[in-house]
Amino acid sequence: ETQINGTMKNEIAHYRKIQALFPIISIVFHDQTKVEIFVQIKTIQEQSKVQTCQDDFDGEESIHGVHDIERLLIHVYSPPIFQHFLTFIRAWAQKVGLYGQVYGYLSGYSWAILCAYICHKFLAPLKSLSSIEEFSIEEFFSLVQQFFSTFAHFNWSANALRLYPKSYKQKTLAGRSLAHNRGSMRIISPSPPFNNTGRSTINSTRDLISEGFERVVQLLTTINTITSEDKWNALKQILELPHEFPSEKVKSILRLTFSSENGQELDEWIGWTKSRLGHFLNDCEEECHLSIQTQNSIEYRSNNIEGFYGIGFQLDPQSLNRNRKFFDCLKKFLDQFNLCPNRTDSMKISQDVISAHDWKLERTQPKPQRLRK
Repeated sequence: ETQINGTMKNEIAHYRKIQALFPIISIVFHDQTKVEIFVQIKTIQEQSKVQTCQDDFDGEESIHGVHDIERLLIHVYSPPIFQHFLTFIRAWAQKVGLYGQVYGYLSGYSWAILCAYICHKFLAPLKSLSSIEEFSIEEFFSLVQQFFSTFAHFNWSANALRLYPKSYKQKTLAGRSLAHNRGSMRIISPSPPFNNTGRSTINSTRDLISEGFERVVQLLTTINTITSEDKWNALKQILELPHEFPSEKVKSILRLTFSSENGQELDEWIGWTKSRLGHFLNDCEEECHLSIQTQNSIEYRSNNIEGFYGIGFQLDPQSLNRNRKFFDCLKKFLDQFNLCPNRTDSMKISQDVISAHDWKLERTQPKPQRLRK
């Protein structure tokens, strides 16, 4: 750090410290060369022979997400505006219910790649080091507008979105077609091994994400965006768009109820659910040919010993209850809960199918306080 602020000061365009399990310093030079320095600490890992309900923890993996997002900075020209831009887009995605890999939507890293793509395509390179922290509301609004316009019209079913480094070679993907094409949205990581970060998406969630993009595009066509104040108000309105679950197309909802003796057990129980949910969603779409809308959060009762989760379907409750393929998939999903090695007698799950109207009605009636996580 002494050398960064001393002899190397005139060569560096931007550097920042990243607070993680292993401290990182990320440096971007004027020629867009990226250097990352991190302290690697040896950790003692105890490996259990029995798979636990939670993902195994690995010290080096704990910084993987932060590390990958930092690698995107070589593509974005202005790291500060990229960080604000990503924060805005993430806030919007979470607000409207389109965030969360385990629920069939996009992960934080996927959203970061989309933001980096827009910055790389529409931001001008830095003119000087003094301007790195400076950007106008007009410039920021333009990025937001380009983001939604670009991805609302992107052909997600046919094309992959790529943000490769200059050193990328096409042969890298040889023999990787199956993994590369997994998922209904293909958002390719620019870091080796160039995985598809959108592999958790299914056709239903892809369409919901595309509709979310289009919804913002339509909003921006109905409001004034001429002055700086207009642009501020437009950005505010984007973040105020509501989460529509269930949507107007949803007729019935599979309601899952989780319960346990304490909050720690409930979190473990729900963690097990999340690890199995993706297979169930894929089965519902591929084997049962059902259109789905998933919640992107679990509802907890205020005492934290009961949780609720809903999956919406476009069939009415009577038709869904008579769908044998659906109940075969549901049974296979519920059978997975018997395999949880840490399950106790108090960890229970129940399910029922209710109408979307009844789901909404329940939420208008006073009940014990619910929290979303």
